[in-house]
Amino acid sequence: MISIILILLFVFSVLSVPVCHGVISGLYLYGMKIFPGLFISFILTNILVRILQQKNINNPWILVITGLMTGFPNGAYICSWYNKNNPENRLGDMLAGIINIPSPAFLISYVYINILEKCISLPMFLALTYTPVILCSYMVILLFRDKDNKKDNAQHIKTGKKLIFHFFEEAVDSSINTALKLGAYVIIFSVIVNIIMHFSQSNTVGLLISYLFEISNGLAIIKNAGIPMNITVLLTVLLDAFGGVCIIMQTKSICSSYISIKKYIYQKLVLCIVTLATTYLLIYVCLLYTSPSPRDRQKS
Repeated sequence: MISIILILLFVFSVLSVPVCHGVISGLYLYGMKIFPGLFISFILTNILVRILQQKNINNPWILVITGLMTGFPNGAYICSWYNKNNPENRLGDMLAGIINIPSPAFLISYVYINILEKCISLPMFLALTYTPVILCSYMVILLFRDKDNKKDNAQHIKTGKKLIFHFFEEAVDSSINTALKLGAYVIIFSVIVNIIMHFSQSNTVGLLISYLFEISNGLAIIKNAGIPMNITVLLTVLLDAFGGVCIIMQTKSICSSYISIKKYIYQKLVLCIVTLATTYLLIYVCLLYTSPSPRDRQKS
């Protein structure tokens, strides 16, 4: 451990410029883009989880809807809660990597407007992102839902004002702790990406590694790569589905007690494959219906 710390200190002293730039960009990204929406979504998700636990509600589609609405890493978090309360059921463990994707707010405000710059229609972009998730979620629920698990062992207590306030206090404490952990990961991976970019310059391998490491930096790389629009859209929806190595580490830090990271990575790869196939299919259908027919071409 001491040798690792000494090596890191040496790297910091030698590469102080890219390291400092990485810390600054990571702080800016986390403080201005990620934390404001993420912290509120953490609080709401924590309150929702406690209410669901209180009322003993185990509907799997609530997990899916919550994961789609709240974004990284709340989808995996609510699946870990499901596993904690249903240890005999594999559903939460098999859904974590599928529903742990960016929230609609992040997709619209950052990805669609800033990265893609509205190069395709918003309904098409959302369809490319969420259709694979819904398809994969349906298959997982169909295969792994425990239909015989209808036990009601919870002690139902009326959800009064005091209980809601208690839930809120617990949610705020948990959200602060989780948000600080995630902020540290964002900054560390921002430093790593800056070091890679410092050495790679125009190196394709370096750009690819940076693309896979952290989603926000990866999306910026896609935007500045100067590639055709259809390839830009494809790489964007694939990165939205995968999330990056940083998201995997964040998920491991807050959900590893109840979720298998190996299964999570496997689910992410499956989701990327389904996203790739869905993107090609939807774009092909749109081109088929929007392109003029041979008869129209002859008239023109």
